[in-house]
Amino acid sequence: MKALSPSASHSGPVSSLNGFTLIELLVIVAMMAVLTAVVLPALAGTKPNVPAFQCLNNQRQIILGWQMYASDNNGLVPPNDYPYTTAYYTYPNKFQLKNWAVGTMVQPLDAGALGFRELTDPNSLLSAYITNASVYFCPADNYIDSRSHAYHVRSYSMNSAVGTIWSYYYLSGLPLGAPVKGGWLPGNVYNPNQTTWLTYGKMSSFTRPGPANTWIFIDENAYSINDGSFVMPAAASPGATYLLDFASGRHGKADVLAFADGHVIVHQWQDSRTYTPAGIVQPGGGSSTSTLQSPDNLDCFYLAPLTSARR
Repeated sequence: MKALSPSASHSGPVSSLNGFTLIELLVIVAMMAVLTAVVLPALAGTKPNVPAFQCLNNQRQIILGWQMYASDNNGLVPPNDYPYTTAYYTYPNKFQLKNWAVGTMVQPLDAGALGFRELTDPNSLLSAYITNASVYFCPADNYIDSRSHAYHVRSYSMNSAVGTIWSYYYLSGLPLGAPVKGGWLPGNVYNPNQTTWLTYGKMSSFTRPGPANTWIFIDENAYSINDGSFVMPAAASPGATYLLDFASGRHGKADVLAFADGHVIVHQWQDSRTYTPAGIVQPGGGSSTSTLQSPDNLDCFYLAPLTSARR
């Protein structure tokens, strides 16, 4: 008996199980054309904001270092009372100037290349956790100081309601390790003895508005940055909102904020006055008056309740 060949065992037409018909291919091509027409205009002109991403990463490292410092010091947060016009490099007793980050951008030696060394100095108390000084520098900060002819080494500052006393223990006799006084929190005038608003010297003190709702670090404008403290009054009411320090607005009119619980955000400002310094005498010198009114500034209304709370 003659054996059947493989081809002889199939009498009907051979069907394709893996391919596409011409009609199916035409449908797929048409769908791709429609998607391209819809998506490309939406993406036109957009590109990743790499500096903002790097700035987010910087502040994640800084807030983590801040938390680790507190964990290693029985919940006590690092000092935030550096004397804003005092040059660290030439100060005779540097031990008296311990701070979360020493130096002031109002002094060319601190603001320039020497400042990188200061940020890794043991008296910069976060240096034990942040060994790379470039973490303190926002990659979008392209300001060059006309005095030092260099970029500022530090772009970030800490909420003036947060921190402990160190320098002012030696300079003014305030209790060592006590919470900062928060003298600018009332808004319209400096009051070194203010008791209306909470200040935070320990992790356990973040009761109101709470760790997730209290900002710790912010991008500060190159024209107002000096010491490591950022003044944002906690008092804000219709017709009475104030600015002393200014946000940078470096990331498309937005800035990075780090909070006590460790989360970090990019926040879009609503009022150009927030990141447009007015009345600046010199870079790093602050405003020309004690406080500047910025009436009904929406950004003040946003930041004020995240800065402190009434006692």
